[in-house]
Amino acid sequence: MTTALRVENISKQYRIYAKPGDRLKESLTRGRLKRHREFWALKDVSFEIEKGTTTGIIGPNGSGKSTLLQIITGTLEPTHGSVWYDGRIAALLELGAGFNPEFTGIENVFMNASLMGFSRAQTEVLLAEIERFAEIGDFIYQPVKTYSSGMYVRLAFSIAISAAPDILIIDEALSVGDAVFQHRCLRRMQELQERGTTIILVSHDLAAVRALCSRAILLNGGRLVKDGKSVDVLNRYQQIIMARERAYEESSSRVSEATTTAAADNELPPLRYVYRHGDGRAEILGAELSDPTGRRVQIVDSGEPVMLRLSVRADQELDDLVIGFLIKNRHGIHVYGTNTTEKQIELGAIARGEILELSFEFDCSLGIDEYSISLAAHSAAGESYDWLDGVIFFRVTSLDHWEGVANLNAKVAVRQPSVRRQGTLSSVHKLVEN
Repeated sequence: MTTALRVENISKQYRIYAKPGDRLKESLTRGRLKRHREFWALKDVSFEIEKGTTTGIIGPNGSGKSTLLQIITGTLEPTHGSVWYDGRIAALLELGAGFNPEFTGIENVFMNASLMGFSRAQTEVLLAEIERFAEIGDFIYQPVKTYSSGMYVRLAFSIAISAAPDILIIDEALSVGDAVFQHRCLRRMQELQERGTTIILVSHDLAAVRALCSRAILLNGGRLVKDGKSVDVLNRYQQIIMARERAYEESSSRVSEATTTAAADNELPPLRYVYRHGDGRAEILGAELSDPTGRRVQIVDSGEPVMLRLSVRADQELDDLVIGFLIKNRHGIHVYGTNTTEKQIELGAIARGEILELSFEFDCSLGIDEYSISLAAHSAAGESYDWLDGVIFFRVTSLDHWEGVANLNAKVAVRQPSVRRQGTLSSVHKLVEN
């Protein structure tokens, strides 16, 4: 296939000064007195992208993704290396990039179009489509400094796609728009894919990368770590994220000695949460979400079996302990919850200091989204011993597409009409013909 974009040994260095005056001192000595330290945002990054493909670029914050895109689009010069591309590039970079805040939306449309090589007459032809897709009404005649973040993105994306680019670059900006606009953008991106447009997508939405991109490139610490099929690269990215999370947990000084000991004994990670309440008669010590082999997961394919493990300690003698969990989507909607009583498990009398280990196994037949798990230990009457919100966060992905918060795994059956039915229809046709 024909190459659309080639990146060769790109490196970008920044000089970091401890104090503003150090820059002046260094310049006055013509570099003989070094008062800076070197930071390489990118180091020897090389790859090629073929025409008509969609490639995702992923990586942790600070890995160099945005710097790379700025170099590709020409808004930033590399320290070393070169970029070659074939065709017109349209880019949707960080919020508001390329807009003059004092100009109106219309004025920014003409300015951005001219930068992409369009004449005023050509831009006027595109203007109606840009206004229709952006759907910001009379705000298009107001200075963009009065825009909300969603309006910025609507107008910027409308300009980018209306230019019919050969290469479209999107840097995380679509996450700002509302759900309706995101759906509209994804549909338009699919249309561009069908037309053969080369698309480069930078996003932390791993479900979007998996659904839209056949290939992914992983950056970490300014270097290219992995380049290949989206599924393989996403798995490698998840390993990096989990390694960073483990390092954070091990170095966290806020985890109490008791919790750390319990977590080690039960091989569960130290407990973290968003909000906690309860009278303390029981305490949840640790929890994790894993696959059937026991490997901790943060990305789950819809319909795959998972296991929620947790440990609970009774800090008083209890005879009515109930333990359960609740899954919420990113909008806070309760999508599933259960507990030991609802599953007809009676825990009986629990002695003070006794630790219980529980596991809930279920098929994760949820829609594509981000979810959180809350945990609870309470009495049969509903008195809260320990309630924790936002203990575990995970994403659900799928190669299939459907609408809603649940995956009902619908199957389609097609029945051929019977011979008698076909004969009846044939007779009707003959009567009509006669």
